Amino acid sequence: VGPLLHAYAEWLTEQVKKLPVEQPRREVGEGLLANVKRVHARIAAGLAALDDPKVCEAFRIANRAVATAMRQRLSHDRPDAPPSSHAPPKWRPFQLAFLLMNLVGTAEPTHADRKIVDLLFFPTGGGKTEAYLGLAAFAMVLRRLRDPSVQSAGLSVLMRYTLRLLTLDQLGRAATMVCALELLRQQDIQKLGPWPFEIGLWVGQTGTPNHMGRKGDNNAYSARARTIAFCNDSGRKPSPIPLETCPWCGWKFDKDSFKLLPNGDEPTDLRVMCKHRECAFHVRRQPRGIPILSVDAPIYRRLPAFIVATVDKFANLPWVGETAGLFGRVDRHDAEGFYGPMKP
Repeated sequence: VGPLLHAYAEWLTEQVKKLPVEQPRREVGEGLLANVKRVHARIAAGLAALDDPKVCEAFRIANRAVATAMRQRLSHDRPDAPPSSHAPPKWRPFQLAFLLMNLVGTAEPTHADRKIVDLLFFPTGGGKTEAYLGLAAFAMVLRRLRDPSVQSAGLSVLMRYTLRLLTLDQLGRAATMVCALELLRQQDIQKLGPWPFEIGLWVGQTGTPNHMGRKGDNNAYSARARTIAFCNDSGRKPSPIPLETCPWCGWKFDKDSFKLLPNGDEPTDLRVMCKHRECAFHVRRQPRGIPILSVDAPIYRRLPAFIVATVDKFANLPWVGETAGLFGRVDRHDAEGFYGPMKP
């Protein structure tokens, strides 16, 4: 990383030489260069922050999770090219710079960088998603490393999108990364805590079912109705969640991939299962299935570490009491989730 800082400093020196003489262009240029100097200082601070053992370990685990997820996705629909056959991914300079410049602000809740909104501006396909997923993974892991008890469970990252289709497109890559984190957690529960890493999709009912539903409610948009419809005719009916394949192995979901629990008449949970026997998230290996939540009630109960949301769902905050749990307003828990004043 030292060469990255050195090259950035050299580039900055060259830009100073190119400052225009005439005003107001020179004034604008000086303002931009001042911003570049601040960014350089933030990257250097991020590099220095890695001297903290827990920050460094969180950074390493986050890197491992993103790299593992990328190799998994490269192997989807390619049985001849397993994940191990792909070369280890490498960060592009802007991705690594983005991660480093945000480490300190993410690691220190009272740091001045918390007031800064960074715009990650790069062409489509350039790697923006992996960059912010890397930072999200770092935030989730550091929280667990600092407190591996159940107290560190709950929402860590809230990813808000305005375009629903874009949100659903992002879900697959984010879900693969969360799956990678969950497998790493299971390998060292003492370090990363007993509560699973899960991802929730919190969007309007055209994207996901907002209610579990029950027998006789005549709600065609409920999780119960959508799941039953898909199980009865998976060839023509859409999946009850906006994913058609397992985010870990790429295996196509079928009628046995979705389970209404504890029963189909009055379900309280919708579990997503992978039926591919070689998948790490096959039901034989993962009794809870793939760590994806897509219905409001289970999201409010499980409080997943990562939530992908659209802005319309934020209107629920003052009207739906259970949303308080997303911000830590709970007072007890059991194996199924967390509960607050709305659940006496």
